[in-house]
Amino acid sequence: MLVVHRRWWQVAAVLGLFGFIPSAAFAAGWTDDFNDGSITDNNPVPWITDLGGFFPGNYDASSGDFVMTPVVDIGNDNQMSGFVPTGFADTYVRTQGIVLPDPNDPANDGGNLVVLARVDPNTLSGYLMYFDVGGNLNIQILAGGATFDIGTTFDAPFNASSEVVIELNVIGNQLNGYAWLADDPAGKPAEPQVTALATDFDPIFTSGLAGIAFAEDEDNTVGVFRYAAAQDTPFIDTDPSNGDFDGDGDVDGADFLTWQRGLGLTGQPDATTGDADDDGDVDANDLALWKSHFGGPPAVAAIGAVPEPASLALLAAGALTIGAIRWRRRS
Repeated sequence: MLVVHRRWWQVAAVLGLFGFIPSAAFAAGWTDDFNDGSITDNNPVPWITDLGGFFPGNYDASSGDFVMTPVVDIGNDNQMSGFVPTGFADTYVRTQGIVLPDPNDPANDGGNLVVLARVDPNTLSGYLMYFDVGGNLNIQILAGGATFDIGTTFDAPFNASSEVVIELNVIGNQLNGYAWLADDPAGKPAEPQVTALATDFDPIFTSGLAGIAFAEDEDNTVGVFRYAAAQDTPFIDTDPSNGDFDGDGDVDGADFLTWQRGLGLTGQPDATTGDADDDGDVDANDLALWKSHFGGPPAVAAIGAVPEPASLALLAAGALTIGAIRWRRRS
């Protein structure tokens, strides 16, 4: 028997404008690092935010990060969310982010970073994982507007007021959750910190959308997302210092071609462009590092800093049908 830990939301309205993406047509994946400064130009992916006015606030990527700033002075339980209209069965969803405190009162720092998987906006159902400033990590089921914890809460030695990466994997009926500090050289933990088995709960959700969300637990906190990605295969993590830019376990000509295509690029550090020394540009120094490892396996373990989706293929979709949602920090 399920015990209700918290109720996110009651359905406030039904928009009825978009049909849910059928489970028969899956794209391989999507990713967005927000470096283009926009979430409204459909490049590299379309973002659906605000959801018909039920998640008010300022959605802004002009800084190169996706910043979710809830409406000021309407309470301390405001929520914001964004989805990409691409459906998955097996779902791997990841984001890097941080919760920033109230700039006028740093003591107000409560908030949650959230990733969502297999969400059906028509039935208001799916799975999610939250990580908050208390260091609480857990998986929840969303069913008809109510949420239930379905894992055992993991109390991390760090929290969402630091730069963290969180990842939820929904593979068949198995749900696994991870959280780690973005600058941890060990990267993603070898074993999930939270797990759940979908077959232990009713209903079971088999496919749906993925996305990210922020919920304030105290007034005027802000959620900042550095990147977000979702796909139907595991993430490939690379370490730019070893020259294995494509993450296939060796340093070869394909990695040289990655460097060659990226030569001259500047911006945020990104191993997938050939930026081996992690300094934000692709130049001769990166080629020298590639040469030092050419012909052998990567010399440094993968750190899990940048996701590489299997493909950027997208599904066409119309608007979502959804109501208002509340994420609440675990008591």
